[in-house]
Amino acid sequence: MELVADIGATNARFQYADQGELIGNAVVLGTADYAEGKVLLTTALARLNDAHEMTEPVFERAIVAVAGPTERPGQIIVTNTGLLIDADVYGGVLDCQTHLANDFFAMAHGVPYFKQLTQLGGDQPSNDVKALLGPGTGLGMATLIPASIKAAGSNAPMWRVIPSEGGHADLAPGSHLEAELWAVLLENHGHVSWETVLSGTGLQNLYRAMLSIWGGVAADLTPAEIVEQGKSMAAPVCHQTLETFCGLLGAAAGNLALTVTARGGVYIGGGIVPRIIDFVVTSPLRRRFEERGEMTDMIAKIPLMLITDTDPGLAGALRCLHSL
Repeated sequence: MELVADIGATNARFQYADQGELIGNAVVLGTADYAEGKVLLTTALARLNDAHEMTEPVFERAIVAVAGPTERPGQIIVTNTGLLIDADVYGGVLDCQTHLANDFFAMAHGVPYFKQLTQLGGDQPSNDVKALLGPGTGLGMATLIPASIKAAGSNAPMWRVIPSEGGHADLAPGSHLEAELWAVLLENHGHVSWETVLSGTGLQNLYRAMLSIWGGVAADLTPAEIVEQGKSMAAPVCHQTLETFCGLLGAAAGNLALTVTARGGVYIGGGIVPRIIDFVVTSPLRRRFEERGEMTDMIAKIPLMLITDTDPGLAGALRCLHSL
């Protein structure tokens, strides 16, 4: 038996696995409801054990993917909440070796195996370098490099995953409107990164900046309300916010594709895109992805793949565990 966890700033997901497969359903808890990582774990275990009608499961090993950088040995702090996840503490509760990993580093291990994908343009995905990014509570990124051949006669490579904190790199405006938005955001945030606009909170930041340019007074809308009003055209400013969000996501994906030469495809995950998949398909995302100046012809061949698999973070984390 193995425990797999994916702890983001909004939700923490826990699921059991056996013989390389996730079993049962994931337990989902609100990360912000917990001040201690140990309490979060013990609550999840109690609910999983009830669901599986178990009392004291024996774990061979565990992996916990966390939305934060791996700066300290054996510890990761959730970037947007400050919650500390400690491998020794979790290992003590589970009585097994517990591995920690950045959440997008872990998810990237699942990229070659995801099945529910929507392709936007480009050639067919290949076994060349791949890139992953995704807006959720934050903006995660990672790169996959084909490392070796599995076995004689096999064309399926092993993959080496390179972690990234590229979501915190400087935002690059690509239009006069985006330059105006950047100026407003700079006044309010000091440092304007891709994550400043490409995340749940980023949607709100973008909406308020857009209203500032329009000359309106910002309503206190949640990211979900901005999305719904933007998709339905109930509020034109929300629609333009959502269009701009998709355009900026395309630009970030295009920059990442150039940085790592991701000829094998750029994959977009995270919690936001699957909820607006129909909007994304007709949005400026693909056009802005390809607008790379002298490199446009090269980028035009790279497929954009939208990930809609259920709980890809857990699936990727399990693949990550079995790669260790």
